[in-house]
Amino acid sequence: MSYGEERDVFGIDVSGWVEQHRSRDVYEVVREPIQNALDTGSDLYVRVDYNDQSVTVEDYGEGVDDLSQFYDLFAGDKQYDPEKRGRFGRGVKEFIGASDETVIASTGGALRFAFDARYDQERDEYVVDATRDVYSEAQRDQGTVVYGVNDAWSEADLNRVEEFVEQLWLPEDQELALDVYDTDGVLERDAVFRYEDPDAVLEQQRLPTLVVEEGFQETRKRRTDVEVRKTAPGDGAIYELGIPVTSEEAFPFAFNVGQKTPVTERRNELDNSYRTALMRSLINERLDLFDDAELSEDYVTQYLSQFGHKTSSSVQRDYIERRFGTDPDDLLVYTDETPSIALTWAMQRQLPMENADEYGSSVRGMLTKQCPSVQDWYDNQTDDQSIDVIEDPGQEQEAFLDYVESELLERTHSTGVEFELAYISEDTDDGMTKATYSPADDTIYLNAFADEWREPTPKRIGTILHELGHHESNPNEDGHGPDWYHEVEKLSGEVIHQLQDEQSSLDPYQD
Repeated sequence: MSYGEERDVFGIDVSGWVEQHRSRDVYEVVREPIQNALDTGSDLYVRVDYNDQSVTVEDYGEGVDDLSQFYDLFAGDKQYDPEKRGRFGRGVKEFIGASDETVIASTGGALRFAFDARYDQERDEYVVDATRDVYSEAQRDQGTVVYGVNDAWSEADLNRVEEFVEQLWLPEDQELALDVYDTDGVLERDAVFRYEDPDAVLEQQRLPTLVVEEGFQETRKRRTDVEVRKTAPGDGAIYELGIPVTSEEAFPFAFNVGQKTPVTERRNELDNSYRTALMRSLINERLDLFDDAELSEDYVTQYLSQFGHKTSSSVQRDYIERRFGTDPDDLLVYTDETPSIALTWAMQRQLPMENADEYGSSVRGMLTKQCPSVQDWYDNQTDDQSIDVIEDPGQEQEAFLDYVESELLERTHSTGVEFELAYISEDTDDGMTKATYSPADDTIYLNAFADEWREPTPKRIGTILHELGHHESNPNEDGHGPDWYHEVEKLSGEVIHQLQDEQSSLDPYQD
């Protein structure tokens, strides 16, 4: 997107840029050229030299013809691709700012950047004399090499760079060669790192990522695969396309997400909801990766209890059998947050529940008659509503959910909202609630007790807009205040009229 032809509207204070990036951990700025090298899809080479206090990163990809990409801030197009690591078009410039001298050579030629800090007595501050020279004769036929040196980089700094390289989760078709030279300039270590098979792959997970629409970057949910490796408690980590983002996580798993993650500016932290989404999916899909002794650990129970309504009945039953056996007194230890476990307990006791997934509305009465100890526990719940997600909706229902996300949601300003078909136990004046919005996980649950949810009739669309109004007015609450009413009116006016124009076959009196 362009707002005119004027250029050079903003300048940059080189001294400030250098000061900012020399204050960072060295491995953080070395990460930037490594990410660029990985994005080429080629093999790469890293050299850590303790003798001249330098780091070199080389790839064998197509190279860069336009050298301005190495010094124009925010130049680049990788921010448009959620499966590329680049974001802001400034990564390698941060590495340049952190180095005393940087040399970059590629298919378009070569550049040398140098920064000399000196004290200006008149201004009573340090200033940076900066130079940039072009070396056309150093043009490469293939790939790019980035060399940076700084005599302030300590052995500890360079050692941390080594550790960072070792931690990389390499793609299946790329390998990395690492050479390490000691303080005497002697090759001390050479190693090659390759792809290692994960312990599991969580396929098509719907996770937040960064996309660019109409020139603006924003967070949207998108489906991607997540690779998982078992580690030790306290050694867990989250990776973005092979690059470690967080470390020392309490859970004993490393997750490698196959797309950009919504990290902080320095790419070293994620919102806790992201951890929750990963652990919830892992528990629901691969409970077999957990040892029996782990099932009582906080890094399991905090995610299982908080999202019991999104955990399948079979997983809940497996969890209870492995952790507690069949003693109902022990079962009461499980949690005070997940009413749906009462259903699982009843199933495990072989009570007459042939259609257990549809018993959400009558579970209270059944438990009163047949399992009073669990009923006592159930009565202590703070929320009478139970939500049992349908794992395998029918074809017509799947088509309707796809329509809601691809056609209806796109006409609103809502982002990050999910739709699930479920059995909801909350009674209303007319028999059963039609849908409900859950602020805890930004999900609208469509009640299969009350509706079959097969085709986009006006009544069904109106129900969904009612729930979207909660998200639009205040995504953290579900009350029916003036703001909610205003948002529903606005959404209804915009969406219904568009749909009526496009789908003249819709009957306004249809159920």
